[in-house]
Amino acid sequence: MLPSDPVKSYEALMRWTAGNVAAADFLREMSEIARLADDIVDEVAHRQRNVSWLLSRTLVALPGNPFFAAHAVRLGPLISTIVVKWRLSDEYRLSDDQLKQVHGFVMREAVGDLVTATASIIGGDEFAMTVAADFFQTCHAGSIETVQDWVEE
Repeated sequence: MLPSDPVKSYEALMRWTAGNVAAADFLREMSEIARLADDIVDEVAHRQRNVSWLLSRTLVALPGNPFFAAHAVRLGPLISTIVVKWRLSDEYRLSDDQLKQVHGFVMREAVGDLVTATASIIGGDEFAMTVAADFFQTCHAGSIETVQDWVEE
């Protein structure tokens, strides 16, 4: 998850995209899309509003993003894979198989792979490695949530 402070979030996105504003906007948009999808699944309140926002973001904002438009052929299959992993993660969370639970715990965060892919498109493998490490440090390193916490939620 991106930092909750909008300034820190924007700074991180700009680091991960080497200052490419369209790429940073793409990642921010995808983060919002993922958050909205999760809210729709988890919360009854504001469902109609959230679905409207989700449709607007996916059908209007995302296709209009210059970075996404230029790299949709590369990003599309990854986004599809992320959606599959998100769906499977919830199935695995409900499983009695601990290995599936562990994998589900990690798979639920697959949207972060877009950060690495975006960095790779912008600056190649070495830049992507640096960004992936920074992304983990920024978004996951401080978490105290365990697999068991997630399973019991």
